[in-house]
Amino acid sequence: MHNLQQRANILFSFACTVLGSLLAVIAAISYITGYPTVPSDIQVDNNALRIVSRRYGPDYYDYGKPKSDFARLTFDLDVDFTPVFNWNTKQVFATVVAEYETKTHDRNSIVLWDTIIQSKDKANLKLRNVPNKYAFIDVSRKWTYQQVNLSLHWDITPYVGVLQGGKSSSNPVNIILAPVPAS
Repeated sequence: MHNLQQRANILFSFACTVLGSLLAVIAAISYITGYPTVPSDIQVDNNALRIVSRRYGPDYYDYGKPKSDFARLTFDLDVDFTPVFNWNTKQVFATVVAEYETKTHDRNSIVLWDTIIQSKDKANLKLRNVPNKYAFIDVSRKWTYQQVNLSLHWDITPYVGVLQGGKSSSNPVNIILAPVPAS
């Protein structure tokens, strides 16, 4: 016969095995069913698009460093994330990303704005005149008439399972960033 400690250990092991199996089934179902695509609309106010030149980084006070060109813009965003919320959706992390190519780098991606949506009630976003939240600067520190595409990306965090992401299926917004005029 088994003593009380051995019986408790067997019961605990069985419960952990059942729970792990159940969570694996939930993760597999969530991965197989997937999430729908989300239509979105991004509009950039070209009148508010500005290129400014200033020092950047932790040594911004070091006058030996050259200035960098920053792009500042505002955009309107209309997107409804309610279709992606189901019984296994914990939160949605949405970002507006600027993508462009240069002579030295084939693919450049810069996150301009982000938000975390934690409930279905707050999943319908209709935002107006949103400024970029993060620095919009090129690695070369100068804009040279790059054509930039703005698009919406998102990552869905489930309670159980694999993190899944997506990108807006609508056409990206195209803008051109010219260098700062010499003064």
